[in-house]
Amino acid sequence: MNYAKIQRMATKGINFFSDDDGVFDLIVSGGGAELVDGEIVQKPEVVKKIKGAVREIKDRDINGDTILAGDKRGFFTHEVEISQGMIVVVDGEHYRVVNARPVKPTSTVVAYRPILRRVAVIG
Repeated sequence: MNYAKIQRMATKGINFFSDDDGVFDLIVSGGGAELVDGEIVQKPEVVKKIKGAVREIKDRDINGDTILAGDKRGFFTHEVEISQGMIVVVDGEHYRVVNARPVKPTSTVVAYRPILRRVAVIG
């Protein structure tokens, strides 16, 4: 099976549904502070851009365990790896990836369909 072709098809579909507004910041790591030699050192965030779309989750899909009220569902291209714990910024609000849900029929990732949960940000 030609997974490169499937990746291109998935990316084309995601680009169609997400238009020009479908670029999100993905906070991969960093941020916060760390104690180094007795001094507090600010750690910069590592931020990447991801292409996709985010939508609300239907009430019937909320199970109170893996999907909670207020969670969102995303779908993103395969270009940037998305893992549990990363943060996606949606309309200025931070959402933690609680389940990355990669679409990968084999070891090749075609796209990501993460469940996103809003987190409080002190700023």
